Amino acid sequence: MQRLQQAMPANVVPYTREQMARIHDQSVQQTSQAVYAHHQSCKAQSVLGRSGIGKKHLKCSFDNYVTTNQGQRQAFNVSRRWVTEFFDGLPKNFVFSGSTGTGKNHLACAMANALMARKKNVLVITVAELMLKIRDKYNKGSNVTEAQFLKYLAEVDLLVLDEVGVQRMNDHEAIMINTIIDSRYTNEKPTGILSNLNVNDLTHVLGERVIERLLENGEWVGFTWESYRRQARKGEA
Repeated sequence: MQRLQQAMPANVVPYTREQMARIHDQSVQQTSQAVYAHHQSCKAQSVLGRSGIGKKHLKCSFDNYVTTNQGQRQAFNVSRRWVTEFFDGLPKNFVFSGSTGTGKNHLACAMANALMARKKNVLVITVAELMLKIRDKYNKGSNVTEAQFLKYLAEVDLLVLDEVGVQRMNDHEAIMINTIIDSRYTNEKPTGILSNLNVNDLTHVLGERVIERLLENGEWVGFTWESYRRQARKGEA
Protein backbone atom coordinates (compact mmCIF):
# COMPACT_ATOMS: atom_id res chain seq x y z
CA MET A 1 0.00 0.00 0.00
CA GLN A 2 2.87 2.37 0.82
CA ARG A 3 4.49 1.71 -2.58
CA LEU A 4 1.14 2.30 -4.28
CA GLN A 5 0.65 5.60 -2.45
CA GLN A 6 4.17 6.72 -3.38
CA ALA A 7 3.50 5.93 -7.04
CA MET A 8 0.23 7.89 -7.05
CA PRO A 9 0.19 11.55 -8.18
CA ALA A 10 -0.12 13.91 -5.23
CA ASN A 11 -3.57 15.09 -6.34
CA VAL A 12 -5.02 11.54 -6.38
CA VAL A 13 -6.80 10.44 -3.21
CA PRO A 14 -7.64 6.70 -3.03
CA TYR A 15 -11.12 5.56 -2.04
CA THR A 16 -11.67 4.51 1.53
CA ARG A 17 -13.02 1.03 2.34
CA GLU A 18 -16.43 2.55 3.11
CA GLN A 19 -16.50 4.36 -0.26
CA MET A 20 -15.58 1.15 -2.07
CA ALA A 21 -18.44 -0.66 -0.29
CA ARG A 22 -20.89 2.04 -1.39
CA ILE A 23 -19.64 1.82 -4.98
CA HIS A 24 -20.13 -1.97 -4.90
CA ASP A 25 -23.69 -1.60 -3.57
CA GLN A 26 -24.51 0.96 -6.27
CA SER A 27 -23.13 -1.42 -8.91
CA VAL A 28 -25.34 -4.27 -7.70
CA GLN A 29 -28.34 -1.92 -7.64
CA GLN A 30 -27.69 -0.75 -11.20
CA THR A 31 -27.26 -4.33 -12.42
CA SER A 32 -30.47 -5.30 -10.65
CA GLN A 33 -32.35 -2.51 -12.43
CA ALA A 34 -30.88 -3.49 -15.79
CA VAL A 35 -31.79 -7.14 -15.32
CA TYR A 36 -35.47 -6.33 -15.10
CA ALA A 37 -35.66 -3.15 -17.15
CA HIS A 38 -36.63 -4.92 -20.37
CA HIS A 39 -39.50 -6.70 -18.58
CA GLN A 40 -41.25 -3.42 -17.74
CA SER A 41 -43.74 -3.83 -20.56
CA CYS A 42 -44.62 -7.38 -19.53
CA LYS A 43 -47.72 -8.04 -17.49
CA ALA A 44 -45.72 -10.26 -15.15
CA GLN A 45 -43.50 -7.34 -14.23
CA SER A 46 -46.34 -5.48 -12.52
CA VAL A 47 -46.85 -8.52 -10.29
CA LEU A 48 -43.27 -9.62 -9.71
CA GLY A 49 -41.46 -6.33 -9.36
CA ARG A 50 -37.68 -6.16 -9.12
CA SER A 51 -37.57 -8.31 -5.97
CA GLY A 52 -39.65 -11.09 -7.50
CA ILE A 53 -41.96 -11.05 -4.47
CA GLY A 54 -45.56 -11.31 -5.60
CA LYS A 55 -48.34 -9.07 -4.31
CA LYS A 56 -49.57 -11.76 -1.96
CA HIS A 57 -46.25 -11.89 -0.12
CA LEU A 58 -45.29 -8.21 -0.17
CA LYS A 59 -47.29 -7.79 3.04
CA CYS A 60 -45.67 -10.76 4.77
CA SER A 61 -43.93 -9.83 7.99
CA PHE A 62 -43.04 -11.37 11.31
CA ASP A 63 -45.91 -9.44 12.88
CA ASN A 64 -48.58 -11.20 10.82
CA TYR A 65 -47.12 -14.72 10.98
CA VAL A 66 -49.39 -16.88 13.13
CA THR A 67 -47.84 -19.55 15.36
CA THR A 68 -49.99 -22.28 16.88
CA ASN A 69 -47.43 -24.98 17.64
CA GLN A 70 -43.84 -25.38 18.78
CA GLY A 71 -42.54 -26.08 15.28
CA GLN A 72 -43.96 -22.83 13.94
CA ARG A 73 -42.55 -20.89 16.88
CA GLN A 74 -39.12 -22.41 16.22
CA ALA A 75 -39.27 -21.54 12.50
CA PHE A 76 -40.36 -18.01 13.42
CA ASN A 77 -37.49 -17.59 15.88
CA VAL A 78 -34.93 -18.93 13.41
CA SER A 79 -36.17 -16.55 10.70
CA ARG A 80 -36.23 -13.48 12.90
CA ARG A 81 -32.79 -14.30 14.31
CA TRP A 82 -31.52 -14.73 10.73
CA VAL A 83 -32.38 -11.09 9.97
CA THR A 84 -30.64 -9.86 13.12
CA GLU A 85 -27.52 -11.86 12.32
CA PHE A 86 -27.54 -10.65 8.71
CA PHE A 87 -27.31 -7.03 9.84
CA ASP A 88 -24.70 -8.02 12.41
CA GLY A 89 -22.51 -9.13 9.50
CA LEU A 90 -23.21 -12.85 9.92
CA PRO A 91 -25.30 -13.81 6.87
CA LYS A 92 -26.32 -17.47 6.71
CA ASN A 93 -27.92 -19.81 4.20
CA PHE A 94 -31.21 -21.46 5.03
CA VAL A 95 -33.31 -24.35 3.75
CA PHE A 96 -37.05 -24.35 4.49
CA SER A 97 -38.42 -27.84 3.83
CA GLY A 98 -42.07 -28.83 4.04
CA SER A 99 -45.32 -29.31 2.17
CA THR A 100 -47.30 -26.46 0.62
CA GLY A 101 -49.31 -24.19 2.87
CA THR A 102 -47.04 -24.51 5.90
CA GLY A 103 -45.68 -20.95 5.82
CA LYS A 104 -42.29 -21.37 4.12
CA ASN A 105 -42.94 -18.54 1.68
CA HIS A 106 -44.43 -16.28 4.35
CA LEU A 107 -41.34 -16.42 6.55
CA ALA A 108 -38.89 -16.26 3.64
CA CYS A 109 -40.66 -13.18 2.28
CA ALA A 110 -40.84 -11.65 5.76
CA MET A 111 -37.06 -11.99 5.87
CA ALA A 112 -36.72 -10.53 2.37
CA ASN A 113 -39.07 -7.64 3.14
CA ALA A 114 -37.10 -6.85 6.30
CA LEU A 115 -33.94 -6.59 4.19
CA MET A 116 -35.57 -4.45 1.50
CA ALA A 117 -36.89 -2.08 4.18
CA ARG A 118 -33.23 -1.32 4.87
CA LYS A 119 -32.28 -0.86 1.21
CA LYS A 120 -30.84 -4.32 0.59
CA ASN A 121 -31.21 -6.08 -2.76
CA VAL A 122 -33.34 -9.22 -2.74
CA LEU A 123 -34.59 -11.70 -5.32
CA VAL A 124 -37.19 -14.38 -4.61
CA ILE A 125 -37.74 -16.59 -7.64
CA THR A 126 -38.92 -20.08 -8.53
CA VAL A 127 -36.45 -22.39 -10.24
CA ALA A 128 -38.76 -22.61 -13.28
CA GLU A 129 -38.88 -18.82 -13.67
CA LEU A 130 -35.14 -18.53 -13.09
CA MET A 131 -34.47 -20.91 -15.96
CA LEU A 132 -36.85 -18.99 -18.22
CA LYS A 133 -34.98 -15.77 -17.47
CA ILE A 134 -31.61 -17.41 -18.14
CA ARG A 135 -32.85 -18.77 -21.48
CA ASP A 136 -34.24 -15.32 -22.31
CA LYS A 137 -30.71 -13.90 -22.15
CA TYR A 138 -29.87 -15.82 -25.34
CA ASN A 139 -32.40 -13.75 -27.30
CA LYS A 140 -30.89 -11.04 -29.47
CA GLY A 141 -33.41 -8.56 -28.10
CA SER A 142 -32.25 -8.99 -24.51
CA ASN A 143 -30.26 -6.03 -23.17
CA VAL A 144 -28.77 -8.18 -20.40
CA THR A 145 -26.32 -10.97 -21.16
CA GLU A 146 -26.27 -14.32 -19.40
CA ALA A 147 -22.96 -13.35 -17.79
CA GLN A 148 -24.43 -10.10 -16.45
CA PHE A 149 -27.48 -11.92 -15.09
CA LEU A 150 -25.36 -14.58 -13.38
CA LYS A 151 -23.16 -11.84 -11.91
CA TYR A 152 -26.26 -10.19 -10.48
CA LEU A 153 -27.44 -13.50 -9.02
CA ALA A 154 -24.03 -14.00 -7.44
CA GLU A 155 -24.00 -10.56 -5.78
CA VAL A 156 -27.60 -9.78 -4.76
CA ASP A 157 -27.79 -9.50 -0.96
CA LEU A 158 -30.30 -12.35 -0.61
CA LEU A 159 -31.36 -14.90 -3.21
CA VAL A 160 -34.27 -17.21 -2.38
CA LEU A 161 -34.89 -20.13 -4.76
CA ASP A 162 -38.46 -21.36 -4.49
CA GLU A 163 -40.02 -24.67 -5.58
CA VAL A 164 -36.69 -26.46 -5.70
CA GLY A 165 -37.37 -30.03 -6.75
CA VAL A 166 -40.89 -29.43 -8.07
CA GLN A 167 -39.70 -30.28 -11.54
CA ARG A 168 -36.89 -32.57 -12.58
CA MET A 169 -33.88 -30.53 -13.65
CA ASN A 170 -31.95 -31.41 -16.78
CA ASP A 171 -28.14 -31.29 -16.83
CA HIS A 172 -27.99 -27.65 -17.96
CA GLU A 173 -30.38 -26.51 -15.22
CA ALA A 174 -28.45 -28.47 -12.59
CA ILE A 175 -25.20 -26.85 -13.75
CA MET A 176 -26.78 -23.39 -13.59
CA ILE A 177 -28.06 -23.91 -10.04
CA ASN A 178 -24.67 -25.29 -8.98
CA THR A 179 -22.90 -22.32 -10.58
CA ILE A 180 -25.17 -19.78 -8.88
CA ILE A 181 -24.91 -21.32 -5.42
CA ASP A 182 -21.15 -21.80 -5.79
CA SER A 183 -20.69 -18.15 -6.82
CA ARG A 184 -22.74 -16.94 -3.88
CA TYR A 185 -20.75 -19.20 -1.56
CA THR A 186 -17.53 -17.64 -2.86
CA ASN A 187 -18.97 -14.13 -2.43
CA GLU A 188 -20.23 -14.99 1.08
CA LYS A 189 -23.79 -14.10 0.08
CA PRO A 190 -26.69 -16.00 1.69
CA THR A 191 -28.96 -18.27 -0.31
CA GLY A 192 -32.37 -19.50 0.77
CA ILE A 193 -33.93 -22.71 -0.55
CA LEU A 194 -37.67 -23.44 -0.33
CA SER A 195 -38.60 -27.04 -1.10
CA ASN A 196 -41.09 -29.78 -0.29
CA LEU A 197 -38.29 -32.38 -0.40
CA ASN A 198 -36.62 -34.02 2.57
CA VAL A 199 -32.86 -33.88 2.99
CA ASN A 200 -32.17 -37.10 1.07
CA ASP A 201 -34.33 -36.17 -1.91
CA LEU A 202 -33.02 -32.60 -2.03
CA THR A 203 -29.46 -33.91 -1.90
CA HIS A 204 -30.29 -36.16 -4.85
CA VAL A 205 -31.60 -33.15 -6.81
CA LEU A 206 -28.88 -30.61 -5.95
CA GLY A 207 -25.95 -32.90 -5.19
CA GLU A 208 -23.99 -33.48 -2.00
CA ARG A 209 -21.51 -30.69 -2.72
CA VAL A 210 -24.23 -28.04 -2.99
CA ILE A 211 -26.02 -29.23 0.15
CA GLU A 212 -22.74 -29.23 2.07
CA ARG A 213 -22.06 -25.66 0.99
CA LEU A 214 -25.57 -24.55 1.90
CA LEU A 215 -25.42 -26.11 5.35
CA GLU A 216 -21.77 -25.32 6.07
CA ASN A 217 -22.95 -21.89 7.18
CA GLY A 218 -26.68 -22.42 7.23
CA GLU A 219 -29.66 -23.98 8.89
CA TRP A 220 -32.25 -26.56 7.84
CA VAL A 221 -35.76 -25.84 9.12
CA GLY A 222 -38.45 -28.49 8.75
CA PHE A 223 -42.03 -27.26 8.28
CA THR A 224 -43.61 -30.54 9.32
CA TRP A 225 -47.05 -29.40 10.43
CA GLU A 226 -50.31 -29.58 8.50
CA SER A 227 -51.10 -27.08 5.74
CA TYR A 228 -52.74 -23.91 6.98
CA ARG A 229 -55.17 -24.02 4.07
CA ARG A 230 -56.11 -27.62 4.87
CA GLN A 231 -56.74 -26.68 8.47
CA ALA A 232 -58.91 -23.76 7.33
CA ARG A 233 -60.99 -26.08 5.13
CA LYS A 234 -61.50 -28.43 8.05
CA GLY A 235 -62.72 -25.53 10.16
CA GLU A 236 -65.25 -24.59 7.52
CA ALA A 237 -66.57 -28.14 7.23
